[in-house]
Amino acid sequence: MNYEATDRVRPTDLPGLAFLILSERFFDEDGRPVPFRLRDKLKTQDDPFDEYVADVLKDKLQDGILVLRADKPLVSPDVVIARPDEYHLLESGGADYDTRAIFGIEVKKVDLGKNGKPARAAGLDFNSTPPCETIRVYSATGAPLRIPSYYLFVTLAKGTAEGTVYVHSLVLVAGGALNKDVQLYERITGTRKKQIGLGTYGDGADRQRPMLLFSNPLGWDWLSRSATLISERGDLSSEHPLTHVREMTRSVSDGVGELFHCYRPSKLSPEREQPATDPFPQPANRKEETAQRGRFEIDLSTLTIG
Repeated sequence: MNYEATDRVRPTDLPGLAFLILSERFFDEDGRPVPFRLRDKLKTQDDPFDEYVADVLKDKLQDGILVLRADKPLVSPDVVIARPDEYHLLESGGADYDTRAIFGIEVKKVDLGKNGKPARAAGLDFNSTPPCETIRVYSATGAPLRIPSYYLFVTLAKGTAEGTVYVHSLVLVAGGALNKDVQLYERITGTRKKQIGLGTYGDGADRQRPMLLFSNPLGWDWLSRSATLISERGDLSSEHPLTHVREMTRSVSDGVGELFHCYRPSKLSPEREQPATDPFPQPANRKEETAQRGRFEIDLSTLTIG
């Protein structure tokens, strides 16, 4: 099925469209994983799965919807999806960009462990770009733009046929469900100063590069073996063949929380679930101190000479 931009008078939610396309590609009519093949990885920063996701969306999103893939590694987001006409309308009117006009997807892929659980389920590396409800992209003229963000978390496993893989679990999550602190995003992704002239000979430098850890939604057992969309909107069932199956709240402070809405494809007749509060796992025993690097331990008492 090709998803069109003009099937309703009012433009529909783009993350909802993207989610339906990906869930139909990676799961069959009964919700079972569909094996597929990825091209070989060519270099260290190369990611065939990110490319595959962009190609699937580009193939299915037609009639005025653009799918733009990052043109080089280590660029965030991995994909931008936009309706140019709607985007320009919002831009000229001075309104905030919404998910009917444009949004970005960052792909976060982990392997399926031998225990049947996703790897790094408690906390996931986000490298030097923290997740955020909006992210910065740039126009052709170099002007910075802030657009809504979503994060595609996928557990990938090896298929039974040689060279195949399959998606074990998939969740497309609104960036706001991971972090709403825009100031943190701006501070971390902004220009930083390196320390230079280090070392005995002055040829060393410290890049002062932060490494971010945030929750991995795939650690929530309810998301296992399924495709789920987590959105800030509670009305997506009126626009797409999606069933609202659950409310999820993330606590900000005592008595204060942010509400999100969980959807699954209606064709699977998903059951309604009880609301969930803070279901994303967090690393246990988290400490402010980092572990000592390069620690080499020896016990000389166990060594013999000669």
